[in-house]
Amino acid sequence: MSHTDHPGIVTDIRPSATACALVRKLGTMTLLSEEEVQYLDGLHTNRVSVAKGVDFIEDGQDFAATFIVMSGWVVRYALTQDGKRQILSFALPGDILGLHSNFRRTASYSAAALVDTELAAVEPTRMVEISRQFPVLAAGLSWSTAREFSILGDQALRLGRLTAYERVSHILLELWHRLRLVGETDQHWMDLPMTQNDLADALGLSIVHINRQLRRLRSEGLITIVNDCVRLEDIERLIDVSCFQRDHLTEFRL
Repeated sequence: MSHTDHPGIVTDIRPSATACALVRKLGTMTLLSEEEVQYLDGLHTNRVSVAKGVDFIEDGQDFAATFIVMSGWVVRYALTQDGKRQILSFALPGDILGLHSNFRRTASYSAAALVDTELAAVEPTRMVEISRQFPVLAAGLSWSTAREFSILGDQALRLGRLTAYERVSHILLELWHRLRLVGETDQHWMDLPMTQNDLADALGLSIVHINRQLRRLRSEGLITIVNDCVRLEDIERLIDVSCFQRDHLTEFRL
């Protein structure tokens, strides 16, 4: 689908590498008009810096705003009655938390910055305006929601049916594909700013199991780890050993 202001004059654009992460993300789904890009940029005027480890959404509390991740990483998590943490998912640049807070004001999870993170805090009614003014952007947000369901479905599969080895391989592939979508990878390299404890809480494993699987993946030549960066050395082999289905995260276009 293309937009034109006048017959024969196409004003669609592909986002540049310097565009905000949300524009880069939605720009993989459809061509964006200058007006649409300007509206998305305008959602980022109220910026909030959240330090590593600080919660900005609390389970059971009303959403203070809809949050767009501009830079950094966020974990969505739940706590058991005895204080054990289960990481539900990771929110990366371009992701939105509380997108549907107009319809459900109370949060069903907590969210914290995994690293120093910059967020855009958006009045929820501005997200509703998108449906009225920009139907293509509204479709893009629906696509984002559908993609979130796929990510949560894959998380359920990881926890319920995959071995420890498969779980670690699977989540590395997921994160690489998601970061690649918004231009946050360097070929097969990606930042992985999390501890083994974070991985354990995401995958329902002990730190001992996480350490063992990472060592196995390194010894098999499937990954390289340097400080907080990971390189996926053989993506096709990782897909084969992890039951990963890349089409769950494949982009599509309107």
